[in-house]
Amino acid sequence: MIWRPSLFVSSRFLLGRRGSAQGRKGYLRGAVAGMALSVIPLTLVLFVTNGMIQGITSRYLETSTYHLQASPAYSLDAPDLVAASATLAKIEGVKGAWAEIQGPGVILGSPKDGRPARPRAALVRALDPGLLEEAGFLSYLQAKGGNIAFRRDNDVLLGEALARSLGAEVGELVSLVTSREGGQGLSPRLSTFRVRGIVSTGYQELDSLWALIPLKAGSRILAPGSRRVVVGIKAASPYADLRGLQEGPRTALAPTNGGFEGWGVSTWVESERNLWRSFSTTKALLLLIMALAVAVAAVNVGGSLVTLVLERRKDIAILRSSGTGARQIGLVFVSAGLITGGLGTVLGLALGTGLSLLINPLLSALEYLLGLALRLGALLGGRPDPSPLRLLNPAYYLEKIPVDISLGGILAIGAASLVLCGLASLIPARRASRLPPMEIFRKG
Repeated sequence: MIWRPSLFVSSRFLLGRRGSAQGRKGYLRGAVAGMALSVIPLTLVLFVTNGMIQGITSRYLETSTYHLQASPAYSLDAPDLVAASATLAKIEGVKGAWAEIQGPGVILGSPKDGRPARPRAALVRALDPGLLEEAGFLSYLQAKGGNIAFRRDNDVLLGEALARSLGAEVGELVSLVTSREGGQGLSPRLSTFRVRGIVSTGYQELDSLWALIPLKAGSRILAPGSRRVVVGIKAASPYADLRGLQEGPRTALAPTNGGFEGWGVSTWVESERNLWRSFSTTKALLLLIMALAVAVAAVNVGGSLVTLVLERRKDIAILRSSGTGARQIGLVFVSAGLITGGLGTVLGLALGTGLSLLINPLLSALEYLLGLALRLGALLGGRPDPSPLRLLNPAYYLEKIPVDISLGGILAIGAASLVLCGLASLIPARRASRLPPMEIFRKG
């Protein structure tokens, strides 16, 4: 019950009376605004980084890395890989399994307007045609031209950025240079493919590398000494702990079950360990920088309370002389700090969450306004229209910013802010509880 009068008095300190000295100065109100302004960027960074990491991770999982990968110790041809994928697809907890052969290659587009063909390095992925019909794969791969399908063995699907750099269009022929084994080792091999479709994952780093061809064609043109063969496995719960699912594929592919020797099975976390570690490190650094701003705002709350203690010394002396204990005086200022920090945190979380949800429309509106200003400046200055302004360049990022609103993140930010404000309030609370009332009255 000791908290009730403390909360009442601290609330009066915060709200003040219109026209009073405290109401005019509003130290604590400024601290509320400062706390809110520090929580807004922390909330934005948390939700946007969570969304971007999840967006990029999901694209890798569904279109490239799979949830698990089973890799033999030596190269296998397409029929053996298809047989292994059929075996793995029957394991409990496995949603599907598809064979894939990967290898490096160089693609040359068709010569145009007298200009020579442009060579570009590519990652050649020879896929099981069944993967192109899988729901998870199609949810993150969009056709920017043509179809996502293989009709013939010489069909190729090009990533959008790769097709743009080649100047290739749907229906055109492209040349693919790979390696083949001969008496003198590896030698170049030239194959011709027709562009069946131009595809995009929405992530330019992937779209600039991929040349997708049928599994049979890959088995034929990618030399065993330069290729990597895997069976990609998708689980029912990709974000669960997949280590328990690793033993099933090893057992199913063991020689005693008619399989092959030397299979290794890795989860998506293990396959792309460096990428996920980079994401986690970047997120942690950004959150640390934003958390420092919240800590500074909490110190500002403590500074405002120190000023409040100095202004209300006579009130504190009256309370002490009327029998109010030092502990209760301290609780008044601790509760004032918690109320100040709580109001600022709630306001900051609300505004930060709202801005996170509206981040893409706000960026589009800002791009439009800035572009309009640039065009108006060019018109008044007699200059040609400038290039379209892009604040979020799709050549380096996702095409739009994904946002992941997390209730756990909201609660964590709220709890951390209150703890910091409570700690910052201890010094002024201790100072207020130790003020000698008789000395204050004597000094007037």
